Amino acid sequence: MVADTLVYHPTLTKLAKFLDSTPQREKTLRLFAYLSRFLGYYAYRKGYSRDTVEMYNSLKTQLSFIRKALRFFKPVKHVQTAAQAYDNKLLDPILQLTTVVRNLALAGYLTLDGVVFFKMLGIIDKKKYPTVARTSAKFWLLSLIAGVAHSLRIIYSLNRNTEEKTAVESTSLNNKLCAAKRKLVWDLLDMFIASNLLGILHFTEGDVGLAGVITSVMGLRDMWNDQK
Repeated sequence: MVADTLVYHPTLTKLAKFLDSTPQREKTLRLFAYLSRFLGYYAYRKGYSRDTVEMYNSLKTQLSFIRKALRFFKPVKHVQTAAQAYDNKLLDPILQLTTVVRNLALAGYLTLDGVVFFKMLGIIDKKKYPTVARTSAKFWLLSLIAGVAHSLRIIYSLNRNTEEKTAVESTSLNNKLCAAKRKLVWDLLDMFIASNLLGILHFTEGDVGLAGVITSVMGLRDMWNDQK
């Protein structure tokens, strides 16, 4: 039957499995949150009704709220990753340092983001810790700076080694090089977002939303390809 063909289609089965995991759901919500941000600005610029603009802004806020709940325990994972990198004495010193800094900064960012979540829930008085969201964004920016340095170190190392390898080894190195360059672009786009949140840059909500859509799609694509 046509219905059975659709219900049991491999792509639909993979999608159901994909969305059955918290990281994938969180990243999907991130995509829609930034898309709402972009569409809200687009609707405003095109002169759509105030209700339409407020609908997108409200959707962005609600999706961001749900994401904070899904990310609540993620700092633990980043602390563990930082500890593993610190204990790995065979790792390139620069890669080791940037991995430790990136993950500790992400742990700080997500921990403070949890405080923001509690404030939104009303568990913590909203008047308390007025700068916590800004400090959280600073930790995020620090993690991205470390990520950019990490990618640049990988790119530098791979470029030095490419000329000395066989054809098969060169193909593998080129794939790693492309992955490092892709991660560099990803982190630079997220740095653009964080810099606007902190007032370092002053681009529009539409620009920030579009950058967030791009990096969200990049993250979802990696998760999709990694799923068996």
